[in-house]
Amino acid sequence: MSKRMSRENQKLIYWFIDCYAYKLKGVDINWQTSKQKPAISDYFLYKAKEDLKKLYIRHSGINLKGYKPFKNIEEKLRIRLNEVLDKNYTKETKINIVTNDLIDFVREEMQRFLLTLTGTFSLKLDIMSNKGAISFTNYLFDYFLQNDIDMWQEIHELYRQQENRNWVYWMLKKKICVITGKPNAQLAHISKSAGALGGYKYDKGIGNSYLPLSAEWHIGVDHGVGGGRNKLMSKLKELNIEPFEIRTEEEVKELKRIYKGHFKGFKER
Repeated sequence: MSKRMSRENQKLIYWFIDCYAYKLKGVDINWQTSKQKPAISDYFLYKAKEDLKKLYIRHSGINLKGYKPFKNIEEKLRIRLNEVLDKNYTKETKINIVTNDLIDFVREEMQRFLLTLTGTFSLKLDIMSNKGAISFTNYLFDYFLQNDIDMWQEIHELYRQQENRNWVYWMLKKKICVITGKPNAQLAHISKSAGALGGYKYDKGIGNSYLPLSAEWHIGVDHGVGGGRNKLMSKLKELNIEPFEIRTEEEVKELKRIYKGHFKGFKER
């Protein structure tokens, strides 16, 4: 079958659009679910969709200078036909491959044609390819994280599964507990406790791992309350969360700025 965008990916894209619309309106929806949607006008939803598409177009650097609609399809198809015909495939397999590739070529060409006519692209299932949808959602993940834009809980969960390290680092910077989603989380030492390091004044950061935890989970790690570290590690395993290991001086500097009094052993060069 031709590789068009999946309904799941389309749903994810529209989740991002919803979240961006609430940002434009100034509504805090962080860690809420998509089922808890506050009321919002179609104006903000439309503006969010168009703004995000334009941001992606600029990011992707698509060059349409000298573009002539559908001119390249014949050449692409001819090259693909030569590749497929030389293979030791059955006739039916060859027909399926060429048909699917032709549909993909047309989808790609339609998107370029729309860009030329309207300056934007389509999010319709029959027009957007799976490759294009994945590229767009990856960009949206990065853009939302880099710009601290609130996201539905479902997006957090999906991103946590796909990009755990980036997600945990973002949660650290936002001071949000990775388990409860509560704000004002505390910095928890995971690989080595502050005591094992000899105190905060010996904590250099690099090589050690950390998590942002709400008070009830942090006190368990530090003082063994309510099952302590074993309970935490079991919960992290259940949620598929890996603690964030600091690897660079830039990461230490960033977290030191956020968590005052920590990383006293780190000396900037």
